[in-house]
Formats: sequence, structure tokens, C-alpha cells
Amino acid sequence: MGLSRMGAALGLILMGMVSPTAHAFEDADAIRVLTFARAQLADTTAEMPSVNRSPKASLSNGTWTTVANTDRIAWTQGFFPGSMWLMFQVASEPIWRDRADMWTRPLEVQKTNTETHDLGFKMFTSFGQAWRLTGNTYYRDVLLTSADSLATRYNSQIGIIKCCDWNPNWNIPLVTDTMVDLELLLWASQNGRPAYRAMAVNHALKTLADAVRPDGSSFHYVDYRSDGTIRSRGTFQGYSSTSTWARGQAWLIYGYTMVFRYTGDTRFLTAARRVTDYYLANLPADLVPNWDFNAPIQYKDSSAAAAVASALLELSGLETDATRRTRYRTAALGMLDSLVSPAYLAQGTNSPGLLLHGVGNLPAGQEIDVSLIYGDYYFLEALLRFNPRPNYPWYAKLSFSRSQHLLGTNNTGLRNVEFDLTPLRDVIDGGVVGWTDSSTEVTSFTRLNLAVRLSTEGIYQARNGAGWSWLRRIPYVRGRTDHFRLSVDLVAKRYSVWVTVPGTAEVQLVNNVAFRSDGPFINDLGRAAVIATTEDSEFRVNSHRVSSPKQSSSVARADKPLPEALWKRLDVPEPFSLEPTSSER
Repeated sequence: MGLSRMGAALGLILMGMVSPTAHAFEDADAIRVLTFARAQLADTTAEMPSVNRSPKASLSNGTWTTVANTDRIAWTQGFFPGSMWLMFQVASEPIWRDRADMWTRPLEVQKTNTETHDLGFKMFTSFGQAWRLTGNTYYRDVLLTSADSLATRYNSQIGIIKCCDWNPNWNIPLVTDTMVDLELLLWASQNGRPAYRAMAVNHALKTLADAVRPDGSSFHYVDYRSDGTIRSRGTFQGYSSTSTWARGQAWLIYGYTMVFRYTGDTRFLTAARRVTDYYLANLPADLVPNWDFNAPIQYKDSSAAAAVASALLELSGLETDATRRTRYRTAALGMLDSLVSPAYLAQGTNSPGLLLHGVGNLPAGQEIDVSLIYGDYYFLEALLRFNPRPNYPWYAKLSFSRSQHLLGTNNTGLRNVEFDLTPLRDVIDGGVVGWTDSSTEVTSFTRLNLAVRLSTEGIYQARNGAGWSWLRRIPYVRGRTDHFRLSVDLVAKRYSVWVTVPGTAEVQLVNNVAFRSDGPFINDLGRAAVIATTEDSEFRVNSHRVSSPKQSSSVARADKPLPEALWKRLDVPEPFSLEPTSSER
């Protein structure tokens, strides 16, 4: 029961037909899902028996199947720490960095694993995200060793990365999945291993020649003889040797887009277009594919949709043709529209994951109609490709460790700080928004060099040396969002604060006041803290940004206000703990 093969021109026409003409997906949807993801990921850390096991697929009882981080053949262990690294990206909270690190480091044992092509999946989603977000050279060094191990699987005569050794029916196999693993080699080629670029390029071209059909559909695997001739082509996780497995096609879309990003070689842009056009031309109305495009058995695969949504958000940014650029982005947003809908989002169900209706390996009877950790990872990645810095609210926390947000090490000299503040109680007993050096861990109020306070008297105050000051009494009001602007001189250790109440002109709160007299050393504005004194979420901070005086505040993206209904759902204390559990120690 196969779909008809279509030429490129007809494929483009049909792609336009299935791509939505308008989309509703917006920042509010992303923030709603990210809030849900915080809860699901926090619950999952508590469920895991130790940091040496990672989740894979949901069970009907609301728990996860798990995989040992030492398993050399399994391929999914990097997605859970990778998801937490993505959560760290959302609001730069050290608690998510620390959590992600706790599950990343046990994967270091995989760096010398030469038995699988899947080191890219395992290591780049975990150590790669860690290196990108922290710049810690420990993560980079592990990645380079991992790339060295992956490179041992390169067959120079055929020009491919041999996928695996565990299937006795294969000789020298290539699978479409490896297109994603190539990022480890391409990254390494730019970080001291230049020879690995040719390996990745050759593998991508061989995959295009032998695994991608003329109409853009694909075989899942190609098996070669030692002389490079083809022994067989077919599928391992799809419906048949002539069908197109949906997630295999997703790996091609994601992979060719990524290879084009690294190389700038237009052959890979052409390849990305070809496999994408087939995929889009054969989608159902909701843009979430059946597990195999040609299978009579119907099971949606949300993991394929998530990976493609992420890939198309990137491809639309790389695309040189304006019409395709718009079409690919519109399709990606349409996919996200479906994935955040009740039909696919796991919110309100007992699933421990984010997305429902994923398919792992249907022919083997494994992981059918479940949540999949890798689907969740690519879903989060897609949300952050839609908006890399979402205007996620910073809620005041009683815990000093949970109150912190990292701002980097470059905010030195003269700096401007702007943010919106919304009280969520009538009276707040000294809640504080404060700043300190990037090297300072906030363990008490005294660790903050400069701060704005919501006093018990119902007014805003600013720290001035050994006390608190204000030039004018500016009352705070529950539910009203006020805008703050600070001018900070880190050399002179002084700052000024202005407040804008809605509907009024900006008013100066303090002028050229001193940093805290007993505060710690400070060289940069590298860490902010939003600290509650009575209960979590007694006030929130939004749209926080730090800039140099030379930068206009208008340069920053104007954040679209979130719907009031969403604020009502967000403005409550988180019903879960972000503190480390016994299994994490």
C-alpha cells in the first residue's frame, strides 16, 4: 500500500498544499510547554534509580524504561542530560546546569567506545550541549576523544562510517541514523581534527547516492561488500524494503541540514531540500507522520515530527531561496502547533514524558505509542530554535540556590540593566532582586553587591552601602508590572535606579548609590538572584537584560505579552522540588 512516487515539481506543489497557510504557534505556547517540561524533567530525576541510568520510553504505569549509561550499544543515553542542558539554556539557572552535569559525566565512559556509530547521539546531545553552554574544556576534551573513537569506524574504501557490529546479517552497513552522528566528526574537524571533515562529507555523499531514492524517499540501510558494491538495501525499523521509515527520513532531513551548516557545500542544501520535499509532500493534515509513510498499520510517530520541526527551523534559516525559506518555517511551526496540542502533548496524562504517540521499533514490537526521551529532546530543541532566549519568567524562590540566574562573565565596566517586575502578593516582606559577580555563589543576602527590595512598607528600595535608600516612595502593587532600569558602574562600585509605573513617566528611585559595603568582590554582573522571603513565586521578573551604555535598549527583541490565562497558570509555586534527591547524590 505504497504512496505514489513524485517528481520534484509535483512534490513542491503538494508540499505547499499540506503546509498550513497560517499558524498559531507563538512564544506563549513555548513557555507553556517549557513550564510543563520543568516539572516532567524534575520528576524524572527523582524517579531515576541513580545518575548511572537514563530514561528511554514511557510505560503504561507512568514510569520510564531505563538504560545503563555504560551500555555500549544503546544509543539514547545522551538525550536526558541533553534535555536538562536545554532547560539550563531557558533561564540560565545553575540548578539545571548542575543536574545536567550529574547525568552527563557518567557518560564519559563512552568516549572510548568504538563499537557503535551512535557516539554522536550519545555524546553530542550531552557533552556537546554542555560545551556549547558552559565553555568548560572538560566537556570539549571528552568530545574530541569521542570523535577519535567514532573515526575508527570509517571505512576509507567505501567512504562510510560503519554503523554497527551486532547484526550478523550485515557486512559493512550504513544507516540513515548516522547522518545525525556526523555532527561529532564535523565539530571535531573545527576543533583540532581537520581530517574528520572528509570522513563526514564522504559518508553524507555516499548516503545520498545509495540510500536516498530519486524521488527523495529513502532506504533505512545499505549494506556493502568489502569491494564497495551493494549487498542489499532495505529497512530495519520500517515497514518494508521498499517503504520509507518516517524517523529514518527525519534523520536525513536533520543530518543534511546540519552538514550544510558546517560545510556550506550546496550539494547538501540540495540534498536537504530533496529529502524534505518528499517528507512534506506525504504528510497527513496534522503534519505528524505515520511511523512509516507506506505502512498500512497506523501509528503516529511524534518523535519524527519533533526532529523534523527542529531541523526545518534550522533549514529555513540557512535556505537561500526565499520561497522555500518561508515554506519550511511555516511547515515547522505547523508541526509545533500539532505537537503542543492536547492530541500530542502529554500534559494531563500519566506519561512521564512530554510527547505522546512515539514509535521506537514497531517491527520488533518495541516502544509503540509511547513517550520517547529522544522525541522530547528534539521537541525542546525545536522550541529553543524557535526562540533561543524565551522570555521565561524568573519567579522568586526561598532557596538561595534556586533563585540564581547566570549572566556570563562579560558584563564589566559600565552596564545597563533592565527588567520588568510583577508583585504577586499585597505585601512582600523584603523580597529582593540582586546581582553579584559571576564567581560568587549566592548563599545569603550579603552575597549581593547591589539589589532592589520590595519592602514591608509597600515601596521599592535599593541597597546603598550598609542600608537601603529611596529618593521617592514608589509603591508596588500586586499584579502591576513595573519596569526597572539600572545604570551600573562596576569600577566605581555605584549605581542608579529608575522605575516606570504603567501610564506614568520614568521616576528615579536612587542616584549614584554605593554597592553593599560588606559585599563580596565584584568585577562583573555575572549572576542575578530573585529571592523570596515568605513563599515561592511571591513576585516575578521578566525581560531581564544586561547591555552596555552604547547599546540601545530598543535593540533587544520586544517581548510579546503573555496571555492572562497563562499567567494564572504560571503564577503559582512549582509543585515539585528542584533540590537534589538522594538518587542524585
